[in-house]
Amino acid sequence: MNYEALFIEALRKSGVLLGVGDDAVLLQDSSHLPRIQSPKYKHLQGFSSKEFARVLDRHRELLIATDGFCEHIHFKREWLRLDEIAHKAMLVNLSDILAMNATPKYALLSITLPALHPKEITQIALALAKVAKKYGIKLIGGDTMKGQNLAFHITMLGVPNGRILKRKGLRAGDLVYCTGRVGQSLYALSCLLKGGEIARSKRFARFISPCLRGEFIRHIASFARVGLDVSDGVLAELHTLSALNHLRFSHIAKSRIPAYRSGEEYELLFAIAARDKHRLLRLAKKTRTPLEFVAKASRTGKLPRARIWH
Repeated sequence: MNYEALFIEALRKSGVLLGVGDDAVLLQDSSHLPRIQSPKYKHLQGFSSKEFARVLDRHRELLIATDGFCEHIHFKREWLRLDEIAHKAMLVNLSDILAMNATPKYALLSITLPALHPKEITQIALALAKVAKKYGIKLIGGDTMKGQNLAFHITMLGVPNGRILKRKGLRAGDLVYCTGRVGQSLYALSCLLKGGEIARSKRFARFISPCLRGEFIRHIASFARVGLDVSDGVLAELHTLSALNHLRFSHIAKSRIPAYRSGEEYELLFAIAARDKHRLLRLAKKTRTPLEFVAKASRTGKLPRARIWH
């Protein structure tokens, strides 16, 4: 059962949900912020914290995305070094913002820390700060808690780089591509679950540190029909696009179906009009971005079954 879909649908029916469907929600100014009428949610009205209001004043549009990265769900501590875990936690949250063609600007971090040595806590903090500095992100708030398991919950705020890539807009005949070569995450996870260890080799590289495609996304955003990051697997994302756009897919390579069930790849799945194929290939060559043709959007066809990654 897809618990995430069930939970979101229950919230949608309650009438308090706004903007869920893409990788992030777009806020254009404070007058468009949701006003929640229930007294239970009174403290959320207008999102009126002074710091958040100042952030909104600086930018006409903001994309806001939030995600969790939790021990025993997304990782086990024995699999990676603490600095690698913290580094990956930031990258997977950045992925949603970049996938919509935006530049990350601010972050809110809530972290649950188990009993760790002070040096280990410092390792985590420095790894988070390293990614923040690399991408020019300012941490503007959050919370720190004690708990049994290490967990990161990060809310990322970004500024659009022109046209925003959304999940709606796919048309019959469009060509669907994915950056990179998905499947490494599933390979690494299968190895670890069988008692293996992480090797610092190419086969494990993307599992340790996802490759984000921000530059490539900026180049194709002007003509890409739709785009989203691959967090739950290519097949799962195709099912999402199918439901939102009322289309099916054809020309899916049967030999690649196992790899298309690999989640936490954080590559970009996107679609273009067939006429833009040569333009896309030129840009991929220019940015040295490997591409894989995945499917063709159509009125008919049957999608292979996807698996819930978490």
